[in-house]
Amino acid sequence: MEIFLPVAGVEVNIIYILLLGLIVGFLSGLLGIGGGIILNPALIKLGVPPIVTVGTSVAQMVGATVSGFISHLKLKNVDLKMGWIMVFSGFLGGGFGVLIANLLEQAGHFRTFVLSLYTFYLGFTGITMFLDVLGKKKEKKESKLKNFIDSLPFKMKFAFTEISVLVPVSIGAFAGFLAAIMGVGGGFVIIPALIYLAGFPVQKAVGMSLFQMIFVTAFLTYFHGTVNHGVDIVLAILLMLGSSFGAVFGSAFGQKVSKEKLKFVMASLVSAVAVMSFYQLFFEKPKPKIPLEQALDNPISKFAFENPSLYSITVIVISLILGFIISSLTHRLKVYIEILMEKQRHKNA
Repeated sequence: MEIFLPVAGVEVNIIYILLLGLIVGFLSGLLGIGGGIILNPALIKLGVPPIVTVGTSVAQMVGATVSGFISHLKLKNVDLKMGWIMVFSGFLGGGFGVLIANLLEQAGHFRTFVLSLYTFYLGFTGITMFLDVLGKKKEKKESKLKNFIDSLPFKMKFAFTEISVLVPVSIGAFAGFLAAIMGVGGGFVIIPALIYLAGFPVQKAVGMSLFQMIFVTAFLTYFHGTVNHGVDIVLAILLMLGSSFGAVFGSAFGQKVSKEKLKFVMASLVSAVAVMSFYQLFFEKPKPKIPLEQALDNPISKFAFENPSLYSITVIVISLILGFIISSLTHRLKVYIEILMEKQRHKNA
């Protein structure tokens, strides 16, 4: 069952996209990782242009972060003072990333660049995870790192800590840049950085990550849509539907599996995606995109190319509304699954 993605300019099997969303969502819920690192190389493999893959991945994150964003605000896991510093530095890093992506796309090198990033970044991450699983711990360098962070100038008092303002600025800018150039969320950057550099508890680090990313992804959706014409609303909606429901089942299943097994699965998965990205980089040619004149016959693509600002704002609004609706439905589904699992435990006891 083929569906035409109007901005991507390619036809894909709708079942494949929904299944991909479900699988990525399941793995995200199971392993607690952002789905972009798995999703984006897979979309490129299906023939979606890398510039559209990255822009659309960012767009669907706008809706995907709504539920967590609201929950962590209510739980007071967000330091608004530090959060806004990270948001505005994320705008700067992300804006720079979008411009770099545009220059590379115009030169015809963005596909090579982004696949190279996935290959090396995921390869390094996978090796690091395997070493951790195998128990080969790195020498402790916490004291040296702490001394370096403490020596930084421009100290500022925040709600959860007192630290140099250079730390949240650097974290926010780097997370924004990676989101713009790779289409990945802040979980891989912001959460570990706040834990190890700023001494944040895990839940507060997650809350800060969600706070920064909902604003930065909305900004990047607009910027990618207007500068690169790289946001496909049809693809974003399909991915949001699949990944949101998949995450519910992944989260429920993850409660039954040991952390060590999850670490091994995650390391294997990340390494496999790195290998796939490497193969695509050197042994696969990009699939041809439908010419712009032919794509403009579609009303959605015509809207996207002729009114990019209005189109991008429309995408953001739809993502937020749809994300809120889906999160409400998935929350009810999650509660229902947890009740069933509790009943099953009592029956087996």
